[in-house]
Amino acid sequence: MEIAFFKRHQRGEIYHYYKVYGGPGKTKHGYQEVINFLNEKPIISIEHNYPYDPINPDKPFELTGTWCTYEVGTPISDAEYLEAYKKATAHLFTII
Repeated sequence: MEIAFFKRHQRGEIYHYYKVYGGPGKTKHGYQEVINFLNEKPIISIEHNYPYDPINPDKPFELTGTWCTYEVGTPISDAEYLEAYKKATAHLFTII
């Protein structure tokens, strides 16, 4: 599975950082690890591309999460992502 790295400007000098698995497009099994620095404590989360299940219409689904990152994110190196990850985990942080 392809892995790519991006950042996306939020405000001022704050960015979200993304480690995207699955490649561009509406990847059925794609997901991304997101580092969010908008809060006092950084947040690290995993966002999946859930396929729609007509048997369970109330189940959440999203086939475009990683594709949106490819469309609006700025590509970065794995080293820049790792630097952001180390910064986020150097002190108190939240994993969701």
